[in-house]
Amino acid sequence: VKLTWDAPASANGALLGYYIYLDRIVNGEPVVEKNSKKRIVMIRDSSKRYYELDSLDPNTEYSFRLNAFNRNGDGEFSERKNVVTQGIPPEAPEIVSVSLDRDEPPVVSRIEWKMPKMKPNETPIEKYNLWLRPQGYPDSYIKSKTVDGTDLSTTISGMGVVYDVLLGAENREGRSQNATETIATPVGSPDGDPIGVQYEVMKGKVRVHSFLLKNVLRNTLIFFVVFQVYERVFLMIYT
Repeated sequence: VKLTWDAPASANGALLGYYIYLDRIVNGEPVVEKNSKKRIVMIRDSSKRYYELDSLDPNTEYSFRLNAFNRNGDGEFSERKNVVTQGIPPEAPEIVSVSLDRDEPPVVSRIEWKMPKMKPNETPIEKYNLWLRPQGYPDSYIKSKTVDGTDLSTTISGMGVVYDVLLGAENREGRSQNATETIATPVGSPDGDPIGVQYEVMKGKVRVHSFLLKNVLRNTLIFFVVFQVYERVFLMIYT
């Protein structure tokens, strides 16, 4: 919260500075509790006309009063001003477990997490947003799910390959940063080298290019063999 003010109409001498009084408000009245936040800020700069207060609780009502002081003592208080601080998005949840409920197709994975730490007066978590991204495809999210804010686990079915798991919490103020984890399913990694590679040598110069691609959507592996004989290009595919 940023406070601004003007100097008193009559300083009655040289001003030395200002006091700022901060009170937390409950049911319309200032409260004094053992754990309440009540402060007095002294500003030893008579030319200053603003002050920023931080570390305030979200969604909390505060009141502010100011007075100036000089060698003769403290001046009159300003009119009390009340303000309600804004809410904040939640912190990121903590993923505690990523496991397989079913390790045969259709593969089912379970993700469990802890509720984020809540600040005083922070609004409740409304939902969790879950994304699964195949590793090697940073811009592709092939699976996503929204989970109720009271839940601390969920399952995802029909999985294959190796995934980055991204989980974030959301309240009415916004979304948290994402917690991340990785899960590898039984069909996520190939066993051994590609097999069944064939090529044909013809008259002239032969160039062979081979590479392996993952067919993410079908959970299969495709092996491409490309070889060129002069201007003619041949493509052989093995799955």
